[in-house]
Amino acid sequence: MRGLRKERSGHRGFRPGLLILGLLAALAGCSARAPGPADAGSAAKAASWLQLQSGSFQPVADPAAAAPVARRPWTVQSRVADMAFFDGTLYCGVNGSGLAAIVRDSAGRIAFDYHADPLIFGHRTITTLVPRQGSLAIHLYFNALLNDARPQDLSLGGISLVSYAPRQSDYSFLIPPFQRMNPDWEAVGFATESENSFDFEWKYTDVSETRFQYTRYHADTKAEEPADRDTYLAALGVPAIEGPSVPSTLASFFATCRAEMPVLPPGVSLQFSLRSRESPVRRNYRSRKDSETAVAVPVFEEEGTLRALLPDGRVLSAEPGAAARAAALPRLPPGFRYTDLVKWGTSLVIPWEEVSFTDVGRAGILVYPLS
Repeated sequence: MRGLRKERSGHRGFRPGLLILGLLAALAGCSARAPGPADAGSAAKAASWLQLQSGSFQPVADPAAAAPVARRPWTVQSRVADMAFFDGTLYCGVNGSGLAAIVRDSAGRIAFDYHADPLIFGHRTITTLVPRQGSLAIHLYFNALLNDARPQDLSLGGISLVSYAPRQSDYSFLIPPFQRMNPDWEAVGFATESENSFDFEWKYTDVSETRFQYTRYHADTKAEEPADRDTYLAALGVPAIEGPSVPSTLASFFATCRAEMPVLPPGVSLQFSLRSRESPVRRNYRSRKDSETAVAVPVFEEEGTLRALLPDGRVLSAEPGAAARAAALPRLPPGFRYTDLVKWGTSLVIPWEEVSFTDVGRAGILVYPLS
């Protein structure tokens, strides 16, 4: 499975690398489905497939017709690593490049506004986009284990948090005091308490040892304080998908999603990652407090309507006061996966990838009109 960190035996808990990666191993046999009526529906025919080629999105007929791409580790391959709304515009975080804003031109066609900086983003992994007042924060890090470069090959070092503002032509850096004093440590873990409060898991590795430290950084005041692992794990999300710590509406929706999925293998947890246009902070809910692997289920909320991307390629939707209903997305070729979703106007934007163990080949997005 992708990126499962094994540096410390017995280190279990709510870890961000697991949330991104457990989907592949845990559901290797669950992503395929027989074609259904929705595959040939009008929405599927009106869908737009776009492939990332040299850091930009190019239209393709479908993923099977996409141009071949040399496989690279998921940590550095050109792929949509995260999405976020900022000032009403949807931004995609593209590994190796930077940001791509998705818009519609005067004729209603899909277009992109690119903000690329390979010097900053090359050979680094984007994990999270955080909308803030006046800027968009981007967490990224250098994964030494799954990479095609060495740390000494990078032109810029000591980078974990960059900021994009429309009024500026270049990215700026947010450098926590811990990183300024310890440039050889990587911010391998990142959790958002609020749009200005971020929790970091710092990692240092050499030939003889691996060490971890934890801090909480306040981006508005540039202040930072020490933290511990428990504080960091708590910031990653709620270790429950039902009960008093979970709003009843969400708990009911999570239960419906779970009923639509096959039984999980032993030791595998279920991770619901909830985002909305209204909140800059993604909320996570996990079915088990401790597990080595998590099956990620992205959830998007807008005006009370919840939509979840199920591992078999269906979108489960629940409007307030109505029963949930599932719709099948276009069927992907073997070895391909949908990875995330957001609602963008009257469409869904859904990244897809061609996956082989820790490597990714072709990747892009599907813009799927809502019927």
